[in-house]
Amino acid sequence: MSGPRVVASKSLAPDASIVEAVGLHHSVESALADLIDNSIDAGARHVRVRFLQRDSIVTGLQLIDDGSGMDSQTIDGAMTYARKRDYAQADLGHFGLGLKAASLSQADELRVFSRALGAPTVGRAIRAQDRTRVLELDPEDAADALESARVDFVLDSGTVVEWAEPRSFLAGADAEDHSKWLERVIALVLDHLGLVFHRLIADGRVAIGLDVFDLGLGMAGVPRRVAAIDPFGYARAGTVEPRELRLELDGEVSVGTAHVWPSGQTGVREFRLGGRPGAGAQGFYFYRRDRLLQAGGWNSVVLDAAERELARVAIDLEGPIARHVTINPEKSGLELDATLKQALRSAAVGSTDLEGYLDDAERIRQEARTYTRRPVTLVEPGRGFSAEVRNAFEASVEKSEADAINIRWQVEFTDSPLKVDLEQRTIWLNAQYRDVIVGRRSQDADDAPLVKTLLLIAFSRYFEGSQLGPRQRAEIQAWEQLLTAALRDEIGQESRRLGES
Repeated sequence: MSGPRVVASKSLAPDASIVEAVGLHHSVESALADLIDNSIDAGARHVRVRFLQRDSIVTGLQLIDDGSGMDSQTIDGAMTYARKRDYAQADLGHFGLGLKAASLSQADELRVFSRALGAPTVGRAIRAQDRTRVLELDPEDAADALESARVDFVLDSGTVVEWAEPRSFLAGADAEDHSKWLERVIALVLDHLGLVFHRLIADGRVAIGLDVFDLGLGMAGVPRRVAAIDPFGYARAGTVEPRELRLELDGEVSVGTAHVWPSGQTGVREFRLGGRPGAGAQGFYFYRRDRLLQAGGWNSVVLDAAERELARVAIDLEGPIARHVTINPEKSGLELDATLKQALRSAAVGSTDLEGYLDDAERIRQEARTYTRRPVTLVEPGRGFSAEVRNAFEASVEKSEADAINIRWQVEFTDSPLKVDLEQRTIWLNAQYRDVIVGRRSQDADDAPLVKTLLLIAFSRYFEGSQLGPRQRAEIQAWEQLLTAALRDEIGQESRRLGES
């Protein structure tokens, strides 16, 4: 049966409020990556991310680049939601929304100052409450914004993008909280930009730096360099060779590269990718013009599983593959259509297929986790330990006849990091210091497996008997005292790091 007949057509303009829904899923770091796409498209060789700070409070942000800049007509187009510029083949821009959507997802006002060679300096602004109205700024103020940028690269031409009245930054007046917040955000930004632009940074096509500018002093601190974080950057010696992935799509052959990350190199930054567990970083890494769009995930082609944590596949979105992919506005993930998913499932990977490649990755992981039982006796771990640690315990040592030791969290209003409770057969970790002990904020009962296992080994013998003698009690007190001193030093070192940044 044929469908209904079309008798007429009309174009209906969307409601202006639709622009408020674009970019809602941006974080600070993903929004900055979107802005840097524009800088690179403008030919920038240097980009500076700058947090603006007054009296220890972060009041705004600037992104400064030495690209080709914009004249009056170009900046009007860049600030207009309804207009999408023509992209060159090598451009990273995609939707024509990044500058506006990324910035106004974070701040109530977007300001842009720009200078193209041979053209007057121009400035424009958009406010969040009226996103389709572009405000023209005083040319002298625009020129001053570029002249006062104070960066260590030449700005004969270039652009300053400024977030004023930021909504996503920490509110409140506590200077210590702001210092901690800023340090955490800086770490996230360095990791994200280093990953997303790792190919461009490693090839020397762009240098990205980050600093904090004190508005009261009128000067910036020492810039931090964004270092490339290559998700395939393992040492090649003695590892499984990467395999070519070949898939047929639209009558053409496209290729990717399938890697098995070496099991002995899972402690490096390039594997952990900002602290994510390995299982969260497995999967497809899709690039567009050397810009990383998706860092891991199997896109429903196969199932994510901890056993596959060593498997990573690099694919460039070019040729027929690009026609079967939808990029989300934040450029933080992709949707693959059914045709591409089927082509990936049927792809040849070296001398095998995708399933065989994943089987190999699982086998290599399993071989690395094969334990040999030793003639050593320990009290077994109880609550507070993951199944993986308990399984390793079963395979590695002999179990003591004593009941299990639990290691759990509770708030203790002391400066000690732990309390040994022999009656309840529990080592209580002080939840006041959880972020220091774990290294991050956590609510996982099975967190800090390394610290807990070290405590289990150190204190196991005190839980094996029914009573402790004076010497054993003195030892426990001494160990608690030493650990308290270590905790104080750890907190002191963290404070000094924050003070130096």
